[in-house]
Amino acid sequence: MIMNSYGDMAQHLFLRNRSVGLKNDISTLTQELSTGKTSQLTQKLGGDLTYLSDVERNLDRLKSFQVANTEAALFASSMQNNIELISDNVVKLTGDIFAVTTSPNDETSQQLSNQAEVYLTEAIRSLNGEAAGRSLFSGKDTEAQPLADLSTLMSSLVTEVTPFTTAPDIVQAVKDWFADPLGFDTVMYQGASDLMDPVKIGPTEEVTVSLKANDDAFKQTLQSLAIATLVNDPGLSLTSDVKFEMLRSTGVELRESQVQLIQMQSDLGFVEGRIEQTATRNGAAQTSLSLVFNELVQADPYETSTRLDEAQFQLESLFTVTARTSQLSLMRFLS
Repeated sequence: MIMNSYGDMAQHLFLRNRSVGLKNDISTLTQELSTGKTSQLTQKLGGDLTYLSDVERNLDRLKSFQVANTEAALFASSMQNNIELISDNVVKLTGDIFAVTTSPNDETSQQLSNQAEVYLTEAIRSLNGEAAGRSLFSGKDTEAQPLADLSTLMSSLVTEVTPFTTAPDIVQAVKDWFADPLGFDTVMYQGASDLMDPVKIGPTEEVTVSLKANDDAFKQTLQSLAIATLVNDPGLSLTSDVKFEMLRSTGVELRESQVQLIQMQSDLGFVEGRIEQTATRNGAAQTSLSLVFNELVQADPYETSTRLDEAQFQLESLFTVTARTSQLSLMRFLS
């Protein structure tokens, strides 16, 4: 029968506990070295975690602002791109209309009217544009498509202007329909009546990135393009002179549209600038707070490495002692 003394058992228990402790130390120090974060945070901060919590809270706020800032920037940029497409087409058609110095024949009028119809279709498509699955020009109701289709617009206008045969009367009838709350705003516009709520993009900054497809600048543009599109409508049976006069009126209206669209783009550009400036400030603040946070939670790599080497050396020494002790005990038992 093998008999162990109480001294041998106590020594064995001590060595085993010491081995477990050193292995845990090595595991903890290895994790600190790989993550760079101390495992003794409370001890390092003297038991007061208030400042660290405040830093973390501010970092979380800045991260939420970063998300809001990115979404606002995407929305504003998408709006700007779509308005720019409309504006470019307005400039092209205006130039083409006024390039005709004499009364055009029906073929020229048809070409200009067809061009206007293409641009009107593109304008409606642009105003029905989306960013990240949300309608750009529906106001507060970003799930709604703001405008009905081209055929809805033109069929309504044809009904309005059919009784008239002169260019001034036709043009005025179109303007009246666009201005009438029961006209464009009821038949064509399907978005919200209210603008989107302001978006908070910084601790003290918020912006409103909201336009509606029934804003005056857009209605003016659609109205001008619609007048030119009516020139080619076969149901109206317009004379060449009336067609020419309507196209000339379209050119004048489009010049006014250019001014309004440029102003709209300028206002939107100002908002984009504020978003970018705020993003820069938020980024600088986030970088600064991140440095403070890292300083609070990081472990000293040199100290950690030194302690790890010491723990590994102690464990190796413990294994050596354990091995020698085991051999001596066996020899004493055999002798």
